[in-house]
Amino acid sequence: MLEQRFFDLELLKKPSLEKLAYFKGITVPHRNLKEVLNELKANILEPADTSIFFVFGVTGIGKSTLIKRLQKILLENLLEDLLSNPGQIGVARVEASSSSQGKFNHLDYYIQVLEALNEVLINYKVDYGISETESDGSKSLVPAVIKNTSTLRRAMEKVFINRKLRVFIVDEAQHLFATAGGHQLLNQMNWIKSIANFTKTIHILVGTYELLNCSTISGQIGRRSQDIHIARYHQLLQEDVIEYSTVIQTLQRHLPLLEEPQLETHCEYLLQYSIGCVGMLKSWLVRALRISLEENATTLTLKHLKKAEFSASRRKQILQEAEAGEKRLQDDESDSPTSLQKQQNTNPKSQSQGVGNRKSKRDLVGGN
Repeated sequence: MLEQRFFDLELLKKPSLEKLAYFKGITVPHRNLKEVLNELKANILEPADTSIFFVFGVTGIGKSTLIKRLQKILLENLLEDLLSNPGQIGVARVEASSSSQGKFNHLDYYIQVLEALNEVLINYKVDYGISETESDGSKSLVPAVIKNTSTLRRAMEKVFINRKLRVFIVDEAQHLFATAGGHQLLNQMNWIKSIANFTKTIHILVGTYELLNCSTISGQIGRRSQDIHIARYHQLLQEDVIEYSTVIQTLQRHLPLLEEPQLETHCEYLLQYSIGCVGMLKSWLVRALRISLEENATTLTLKHLKKAEFSASRRKQILQEAEAGEKRLQDDESDSPTSLQKQQNTNPKSQSQGVGNRKSKRDLVGGN
């Protein structure tokens, strides 16, 4: 029924690339995502003594969507401050690069951050050092173009402070620690903590379960940081099946095809093969949509889903990583009572139900 679709019907007359671009841009604010966003928002806008947040989940869980929505929410809440001080930057982000030679490149990181903050003339910044004592006993300033790590760090920290940056988000943050052993991991964490403390900027590190190694590296870091888990949906949890079905119905109404697909009838299949990750589901549907558009199909069918599904080996790898991370969480005795309650909620054994015994009847969870 065209009148119930979530897009401008004129889109149906547009080229396939435009239709694909539209659907790629759709995000669905599902339950688990909203819980994480609400927790981050509360902690950022009413800060306590926490300066670093580790936000983690399995690949495809929707971390990129989380970051986009978090930036939007924070900017909306900081709008009054930003309007009164046009020079302020409320929130910024950078994607950490993986190390190329087995060692994290701090110099490259500082340049990336300065670029993300739209800092100009990075290669021409000047470090004013103090010269040796002149013959008359005086000293003078000696300008030099910044080429070393320590001076670029100071430049970055000055931008954080002068532009009153409230929140800095590092995506793929596990790359900051990818080559670090125990001692190096502690050094890297102390480095992040030092920047956050000196600049008074909250750091949100978003990445995979590898970030679980960070918060327990020392008591001091554990005291100043907080773990936030982005949980996936489990097919053995009835409320998860209902929520996932709602997400599927929302997405299917955004698919720019003449006939709305009936994807909710394949909820169990979609939930299982996407490992309960909305990000994976979305990527899967984008590929299926591309196939259906290439065939000039009027709708998206099970045949298109089958052609576009992730391979068994990829699903197996992602599922193993997800289960290992969830087990690590459950085994972590240092978790707070709140976190422990969340783990119990994400444990299928605690609320075992038959798969798909209920059909979703909840309201759709919204559009883009």
